[in-house]
Amino acid sequence: MAKECNRTDLELRWIRILLTIIAIPILVLIFRTLKSIFIPLVFAIFLSFVFAPLNKYLRKKKVHISIIMALMLVIIIILMIASTLLISSAANSLVTGFPRYQTNLILRMQDAILRFEDFSARFDLAMGEGFRYDLTQLLSPGGFSISGAISNLMATTVDISWNFILIIIFLMFIVAQDGSLAKRLNTVLSEYDRKRTETTLGNIQQQIQRYLLTKTVISLCTAIVGMILMIMYGVDFVLVCGILLFVMNFIPNIGSIIASGIPILISFLQSGLDFRTLSFAVLIIATQMLFGNVLEPKIQGENLNLSPIMVLVSLIFWGWVWGIVGMVLAVPITSAINIILIQIDEKNLVSAIISG
Repeated sequence: MAKECNRTDLELRWIRILLTIIAIPILVLIFRTLKSIFIPLVFAIFLSFVFAPLNKYLRKKKVHISIIMALMLVIIIILMIASTLLISSAANSLVTGFPRYQTNLILRMQDAILRFEDFSARFDLAMGEGFRYDLTQLLSPGGFSISGAISNLMATTVDISWNFILIIIFLMFIVAQDGSLAKRLNTVLSEYDRKRTETTLGNIQQQIQRYLLTKTVISLCTAIVGMILMIMYGVDFVLVCGILLFVMNFIPNIGSIIASGIPILISFLQSGLDFRTLSFAVLIIATQMLFGNVLEPKIQGENLNLSPIMVLVSLIFWGWVWGIVGMVLAVPITSAINIILIQIDEKNLVSAIISG
């Protein structure tokens, strides 16, 4: 009888593993196909975690749910207006100042092409005509235009606006359903399962709140230090680069380093490859690495419970599924999945791999 039970448990375990293997690619396909719905939904869930303390406080004060929702909406709109004005100011300075840098870029790249041709001739290396033609076309005055880039950027405004509307709709729905969801859990689940579910949701909420707060503070510090360095070295487009440094730092490990390339390129176009540019490049990259790879891990500590390799894997995976937005959301999503898996079974293999 005992052997029969063991065999049944083993069969059930293998069936669960097989179903999981089948379900994962199906879920990935759904996430990729319906990303225009899932991305705003995930953002709305994270925003609900951010507003959770305010929501809880106002509910205790017996404030009506419609007033709570209206207050959240006002806060979000104020933040969006402030962000729009800031980005518009940065974009305006970029549009007015970029043509001068475009000319410098053309001259420096043409000089680089000539140097490379001289080098290739000296060492008998061949540079394809197609390569030379493509660069010549790109670097010609009509080959690239900042106005064209801005036009492409503006073309995405409709998508961004639609996503913003969806986020608001999902957020309002989540906030409105908060109380009724708890009541439904009380009626559907047993006391043990209800407490387990509440613990899981509480852990996810607490962890994501801590992560977002830490990430926002670190990103702000990164942007401020980067802007101070740009002012000290006289590098233009301080506001544009500051916004880029702040936003890109939300991509763990690599975001701020990538964003550092823009101010370094601007410094190069201003003064060429001299000691000033090299020292500026070293300082700004060093500060980004200090904040992103030294201070942030110390502040976050073991809270996320994710191994470094899993952070990298999650960046690649969610970046493939949802693009840049997926890379921004990769760590909190993976962390939430890990918490759920631990609550299901503390000794499950997937959670052990994620936690490292």
